[in-house]
Amino acid sequence: MELELSLVPVSNPTEGFELEPKAGLPVLELETPASDDPPGGPSASFGMAAVESVLRAGTLCLTGKAAGMVTPPLSKESMHKAGYVFEGQTQILGELCNSRRYGMLACNGNLKVLLATRHISLREVVERLEIGSVAKQIRIAHEAARGPLGLENPRIVLAGLNPHAGENGAFGKEERKVLRPAMQRAEKEFGFRTSGPAVPDVVFADAAAGKWDIVIALYHDQGFIPLKFMGRKEAWTLFVGGDLLRTSPMHGTAWDIARTGKADYGPFAYALSRCIELSETRMQSSCCSN
Repeated sequence: MELELSLVPVSNPTEGFELEPKAGLPVLELETPASDDPPGGPSASFGMAAVESVLRAGTLCLTGKAAGMVTPPLSKESMHKAGYVFEGQTQILGELCNSRRYGMLACNGNLKVLLATRHISLREVVERLEIGSVAKQIRIAHEAARGPLGLENPRIVLAGLNPHAGENGAFGKEERKVLRPAMQRAEKEFGFRTSGPAVPDVVFADAAAGKWDIVIALYHDQGFIPLKFMGRKEAWTLFVGGDLLRTSPMHGTAWDIARTGKADYGPFAYALSRCIELSETRMQSSCCSN
């Protein structure tokens, strides 16, 4: 599909927001030099531009010059080629916010999933599962439910790690030695009561049917496989735990269709609509509190 679009360079956000819609799409120029690398594959120059874009957009939000930000997918390989060690955009924004606890809430219909770990190997997932770290993720999930989602008494459940949630130690001891103690600590220290550990192959379907408000998944694919199985048109993610609003569609960079005109803008448009809706809610809440 051909798209007639006029790009208008602007020197600052105010100039861009004041531009009439018919004048074109305002664009803030990056300090990263324009890339000569061909599209359709990872490169260091793409990674540099992408990270700068996320940092600049996040800074605009933190300084009150923008109400929210929507980010397309970022190539982790390009970012690493550029020398950045971030595991993804969530970490970039978490560090930019100087937040001690932050995360990504992935949403698709009724199913909302907080990832306890994100872009790391399965081996690292098991190594990082500690009582304190899981209790922290439980706290993030509850605060996200009460904050951006506006739920007073959220129903939050922690997914198990092993088949059948370990079945009392028959298939693994992480549920008994780590997950349950983490739930107990989160309730004792923060007052957040959480259900689980729940059988992983059941809990996501239950949440999609409306039984749970948030499922805490222990690793990336545990949460994203059921989320993406529901389709990608209205699949989006929300950054939580920092003082800025950021949404994103739930898909990858799709190098194989770069510059072919086959990309579907629908998921990005949906993430944008969610950002606008949430920003309006935040502004109304701020006015009421003042």
